[in-house]
Amino acid sequence: MKSPNEEIHLLDYWRVLSKRRQVAATFFAVVVGIVAVYSFAATPYYEGAAQVLIDLEKNQTLNFAEAGAAVIQMKDAAEYFNTQKEIVHSRAFGDRVVRKLLLTKNPYFMELKDKKTNSLLKTAVKTVKSIFPEKAKPASPFPDFKFKDELDPDLTDIVLENVDLQPGKQTNLMKITYQADNATAAAVMANGVAEAFIEHNLNIRVKPYRDAAEWLSARLTESKSKVEDTEKMLQQYREGKGVVSFETKESVLNQKLQELMTQLVQTEGKRAESEIKYNQIRSVIDRPDLLATVPDIMNNLVIQNLRTEELNLKKQLSELSEKFGSRHPQIIKANSQLDMVQKNVISEARKMLNAAKADYEVARSRETSLRRAIDQQKQEVLDLTRKAIDFNVIAGEAGSNKQFYELLLKKLQEASLSSGMSVSNAQIVDYAVIPEDPVKPKRALNLVLAMMVGLFGGVFAAFFTEYMDDTIRSAEDVNNSLALPFLDMVPLTDEKKGPIFLVSDPRSATAEAYRTIRTGLMLSPSERPLKVILVTSATPNEGKTTTAANIAVAMAQMGEKVLIVDADMRRHNLHEIFGLSNATGISDVIVDPGKLPAAIKPVEGQPNLDVVTGGTLAPNPSELLGSIGMTEFIARVAGRYDRVILDSPPLLAFSDALVLAKMADGVIMVIWGGKTGRNVIQQSVQALKGISVKVLGVVLNKIDTSKKNYYYYPYYSYYNADKKGTQKKHAKRKA
Repeated sequence: MKSPNEEIHLLDYWRVLSKRRQVAATFFAVVVGIVAVYSFAATPYYEGAAQVLIDLEKNQTLNFAEAGAAVIQMKDAAEYFNTQKEIVHSRAFGDRVVRKLLLTKNPYFMELKDKKTNSLLKTAVKTVKSIFPEKAKPASPFPDFKFKDELDPDLTDIVLENVDLQPGKQTNLMKITYQADNATAAAVMANGVAEAFIEHNLNIRVKPYRDAAEWLSARLTESKSKVEDTEKMLQQYREGKGVVSFETKESVLNQKLQELMTQLVQTEGKRAESEIKYNQIRSVIDRPDLLATVPDIMNNLVIQNLRTEELNLKKQLSELSEKFGSRHPQIIKANSQLDMVQKNVISEARKMLNAAKADYEVARSRETSLRRAIDQQKQEVLDLTRKAIDFNVIAGEAGSNKQFYELLLKKLQEASLSSGMSVSNAQIVDYAVIPEDPVKPKRALNLVLAMMVGLFGGVFAAFFTEYMDDTIRSAEDVNNSLALPFLDMVPLTDEKKGPIFLVSDPRSATAEAYRTIRTGLMLSPSERPLKVILVTSATPNEGKTTTAANIAVAMAQMGEKVLIVDADMRRHNLHEIFGLSNATGISDVIVDPGKLPAAIKPVEGQPNLDVVTGGTLAPNPSELLGSIGMTEFIARVAGRYDRVILDSPPLLAFSDALVLAKMADGVIMVIWGGKTGRNVIQQSVQALKGISVKVLGVVLNKIDTSKKNYYYYPYYSYYNADKKGTQKKHAKRKA
């Protein structure tokens, strides 16, 4: 994988695809294979299609506004078509189709029902239910409620699963389709569904009017009964109150009350006038000298005559007083006549006072009588008003009931007329015909889509696999993930040819890989000679012992004096690889340095190579390897050999490798390519760097070079094969 800061080239993507081509090819093959099997094994389904024309101009909603006026509301086309589609997929419509086409008596549909009932899924569900019986259903909270039963729910499901409605594009045409595995059944069902749709559509349009007519009829009967009851109540109220017409009687009473009010006003005027007259006369009746101040008294003819006579007598008395004395008979007579006249004036005034009083009393009595009559008349008016209120309430209710009855009657007539409609706004314009070709599965389309999905999915699977793969597989992975020198990769070969490939198969790519590793180590720049080299790995079974043995052989073949030591005291393998005795080994030498000559064993056929095997199994390997004896052993053999190669235990399994690493001039990390994870290797490398040990490089072991991403290994094989062929040709020519 590339580091975050390193630019990714298109060639990198190609290499990923090339490396993961098996994943991509497998995904592609699986997808295409599954789709192909399905497409050719699936039951073909045919589709019958009938076209229905919808006349939106007749698709109207009739509402009633005030005063019973009808209002027409047009429906939105898109909303209407969507509504029709939902209706076609409703269970009520499905049940209508089952009833109309008598599907319960159709062998084809009964066979479909049996298949559905006895399907694997239904059988599995029944089996599970038999194993785990269902709990008893709770009692219904609505025991009296009755659901509308379907004729056959399973057949309804079958119809709804295969029927569909497709609105036309910018037209009033709708296509009703039905899919079945039988071409004839598909066509017949499409036509039957279309006819059922028209009937259902008509029923939906008419049913509200029928329901309205039934409801209005029931309400009309109730309203008629109420009208009769209120009319009877109104008549009984008239008879009980003895009033034929409240309006007429109220008018008479109001007129009479108005007349009494007029008379009262007149009488009040007269009474006030009489009262004033009476009070004036009474105020001066005892003072004759003031009688003249009262106009009514002065206007009295009798009093006027008496006043004239009084004036004459006073004049005569004045004349006589000039002639005679006060005791003269004529003067006495005149005084007597004057007194008589004045008494007559007062008497007449008293008569006027009594007359005024009588007039005042009469007027006041008349006023009182009128007021009493007015009060009585008002009471009669109020009583009549209260009666009229009750009457008007009853009359209003009667009128309202009558008006409501008339409105219900009108609407009932309209609803009855609308409920009798038998003209639908939908009609079939194109009946379904028997289809020739199935609509599914669409094999060509399915295969094309499968190839596209398989191609893109395979690419995605390849990159996803590459992303999820955290193992080290190439030199690029070593450089990017470990930042360590890459020595070479060792191909995965037949174990029967090993384990010393430089001897058993020296012309193989594996032997050449070890030679390359040897060359890299010999040319590796270093401050000091690489005398002691430690070969280790992060985890067991990564091939470090085989790698150490082959590197030792490769160096020995170059003429260097090499000693390989089996420092893995927990698992001795080196003596088996070289076919040597393990009687005396490194563990014995550490304990007794005098056994070194016996421990060093030469390898037959390899004059420059000696081996120190593991020796006796030690109970304390770490202590032995970290002891002074081990240090002294390394110092002794380093002086005698050009190269000392140590085969150590895995780094993460034991601490032995870290102890040995401090004694070595460099460490070689063996990694099982494509097997060991990056985190494990990085942890091992960090452990080595933590003790300041030089890592000479990484060997990728057990690499499958047959894959194209390891493109340079086949060239070696081709080169060797070509060379062998050339040699054989030369041999034949010589012969």
